[in-house]
Amino acid sequence: MKANFLFFIGLLVVISLACSLTTEAPPTLAPSTPMSTITPESAMAPPTVQAQPFEVEAPVGIVQPGSETITPLNSIEMVNSETMIENIKTLVGFETRHVLSSQAPNRGIKAAENWLLEQLKAIAATSPNPDIRIDVYSHTFPMEWADQQVFPSNVIMAVTGTDAAAGVVLVTTHYDTALQNWFVGDSYQPGANDNASGVAALLELARIMVQKPRRATIVFVLFAAEETGRQGSQAFVQDFIQAQNIPVVAVLNMDIIGNPTGRRGERYDNTMRLFSAGPNESSPSRMIARMIDVAVSRYVPGMSVIIEDRLDRAGRWGDHMSFSEEGYPAVRLIEAADDPTIAHTTRDTIEQIDINYLRRTTQVALAALEMLADGPNPPSLRPLRPSTTDPGSMVLEWSHSPVCLSYVVALRGFGSLTYDEFYTVQATTSLAWGGFKNFESVTVACVDGEGRIGRFAPELLIQPIVTQNTQP
Repeated sequence: MKANFLFFIGLLVVISLACSLTTEAPPTLAPSTPMSTITPESAMAPPTVQAQPFEVEAPVGIVQPGSETITPLNSIEMVNSETMIENIKTLVGFETRHVLSSQAPNRGIKAAENWLLEQLKAIAATSPNPDIRIDVYSHTFPMEWADQQVFPSNVIMAVTGTDAAAGVVLVTTHYDTALQNWFVGDSYQPGANDNASGVAALLELARIMVQKPRRATIVFVLFAAEETGRQGSQAFVQDFIQAQNIPVVAVLNMDIIGNPTGRRGERYDNTMRLFSAGPNESSPSRMIARMIDVAVSRYVPGMSVIIEDRLDRAGRWGDHMSFSEEGYPAVRLIEAADDPTIAHTTRDTIEQIDINYLRRTTQVALAALEMLADGPNPPSLRPLRPSTTDPGSMVLEWSHSPVCLSYVVALRGFGSLTYDEFYTVQATTSLAWGGFKNFESVTVACVDGEGRIGRFAPELLIQPIVTQNTQP
């Protein structure tokens, strides 16, 4: 309970004191210009707004005196597959991580929990920024399984952000295992791909992300008791997220990400699947999925994500569901074609891991995290309105931020799962266009001086212009 209390205090500091980590407060983003001062459509010069393909080249880094600014592309290249495979070997070496496994020092779920705590503490110690608060905790919760009361633990690392307005991004995975006989705890169940692969990826993301300050607070969580029905993530949502009213902007869950081979031997080396709650036109989770698709296309050449129009695979579950069920935007990253004949069996060994594929899937997750946690905050959008100068056009307006050198306007076609067209807008915060009517929704993201694109604003559904007939 002491760890729970400390985590409670730590998160309060993370949220309410994110900008006072030192005696000299770090710089914060300037407030957005009020909507009343948004540039009117008449002030928009045609040369400054041009329809053009979305720029996908990697952003250019800026080196400041005495420190190196790590751009998203540079951090993508930092993913170390050898470290990840060694971590998977260690996890498999515990032989079982089932919630009913014995509490031995070198075997079972308690040994895995202790090892994960030490790994996160070691990662926190590598941060070159002493002014960034990093807290590592365990969250123990009670549950019953197979007529036994047990007390497994989630393992948590909270990394304080520099801008409280950027909210909290969660990176999650589960570290427990199970066999097809769900009630057997001490038999051999290596769980290499399900889900030591996700654990290894989370540890690698944590290692990379602590190397520089980030706008948003990032909370890394390794859940126990996913295999038995998501009790670990449900307890975390109830005990911390809801109890403390944490401003979660996104949850990125990684579960089974290490093997590109399908059940019939087919390979999908360059794709992943992305599951999220619907409905497609209004779900915050689905909007996060679309943002991740943009991040991957921008930062991870040769990889793509397939956005699925469903919460998860038929009859299956994942920890992202514990968040989306309570209204928090959450997605699940998973390999392109997981093999159900290997999952939850003694065959889920280290040989099931494709080291090159695991590196690429981890890069996908890192690109998403860079965008969600370190990109500039999204602008505020005004509802679309008819143009006062062109009866066939509608006007989109958004708030100004001095950190934004340009804006990306994204449009989604009717029924489309992804954004279909992009426009780069510079030197203005409005766009008058007759083509809005050809799309179902529109949104805007900011691009800062280092070329980083941030989260998109909540999508606006595009309503057709209604003209009123006047009687003679």
